[in-house]
Amino acid sequence: MDVAHWPFPGATPYQDYHDMVVTKENGVVYARLNVPERLNPLTPGIRIGLKRIVEDVRWDDEAKVLVFTGSGRGFSSGADVSRDAPPGYKPPETRWELEDPRYAWIARLRALDKPIIAAVNGVAAGGGLALALMADIRIAAQSARFISVFVRRALIPDNATTWLLPRVVSTSQALRMIWTGDDVRAEEALRIGLVDQVVPDEELMPTVRELAERIARGPAVTLELSKRLVYQGLTRDLYTQTIVESGMAQIVSETEDVKEGRLSFQEKRPPAFKGR
Repeated sequence: MDVAHWPFPGATPYQDYHDMVVTKENGVVYARLNVPERLNPLTPGIRIGLKRIVEDVRWDDEAKVLVFTGSGRGFSSGADVSRDAPPGYKPPETRWELEDPRYAWIARLRALDKPIIAAVNGVAAGGGLALALMADIRIAAQSARFISVFVRRALIPDNATTWLLPRVVSTSQALRMIWTGDDVRAEEALRIGLVDQVVPDEELMPTVRELAERIARGPAVTLELSKRLVYQGLTRDLYTQTIVESGMAQIVSETEDVKEGRLSFQEKRPPAFKGR
């Protein structure tokens, strides 16, 4: 793993997380928020961990897919505003932390070319909803609920919710969720495009694992540049997009995986992509 640009010296990638359990299996990194007794609020440890996981995955060539989920009955309840809750943020300990804007990690996560899946296993409220929105694909358990809870506390949505939500659902649906703070159950979330699939609770992680590992077996360079093209294309005109597509296609054409794709087709066998 290349850590030349990794901004967390003294910590081992994928280890030493607080309030999160991070594992890597078959090219898939699973980041599980792990404060189940409080429905996984965004504790200081989790907030730091979310910043770290972006860099852990970015610089790890063996990490092909990132999956977010929660322990217990909740995905994430967002900020902990209970009476005895500790401060949500720790004071910065390094110059990098001092200079880094509070939500800059969201832009870095969004710019991560590797596929991201949210396995929403229960309530996703406030910042937890925002975390689910940061994923490329959202698969929900039947027990999942999505709540833009900010209005209940007279707060402006944060964690980039006002940018992410209308890009996932329609503007009107986004405003309805923001203005009412109503619970959106899993089936309603599927209807409005907030999630891509709803499965029984017990099938959530097997379903996500199967999809994540299937994607991880794919041609990594092609997958990552395709993701970049799709998101950047949302802000480009059509003509410019075709030019950029041609440039990306040229890059991909030089990879070993393209040659393997062609050869496996000719030999009538499954491809064995290497990610280069």
